[in-house]
Amino acid sequence: MNRAVEGMPVVQPGLKESISYLRACEQREFEAQQKAVACAQKQASLSISGRTHREGISEMSLKEVAEAFTQQHGLLFKPEPGRSYNGNQIYGFGNLSIIVDCLNQKLFAHSEEE
Repeated sequence: MNRAVEGMPVVQPGLKESISYLRACEQREFEAQQKAVACAQKQASLSISGRTHREGISEMSLKEVAEAFTQQHGLLFKPEPGRSYNGNQIYGFGNLSIIVDCLNQKLFAHSEEE
């Protein structure tokens, strides 16, 4: 109290400790968020590529391979709503229409130019 009367700066007891505690908490929270984001990105990339590990071999379905190819080359790969051929969904693959036959592991393409 004498310091306040004399005009000297008054520091509350424990203020420095509180600030350092809050900084440490914020730092820990930030690091936890960064780890969570990194984990989420890793899981998302694995789920997008569709990799499943069976006996140490990673496998991708034919549709997942086509999706990965279009992503790498900046093309659009999307199902065409309400369109199917012989029970198989028709997909837009860039400017082509394709059918993915997962049972026979074949990809059929129909060009609009024909």
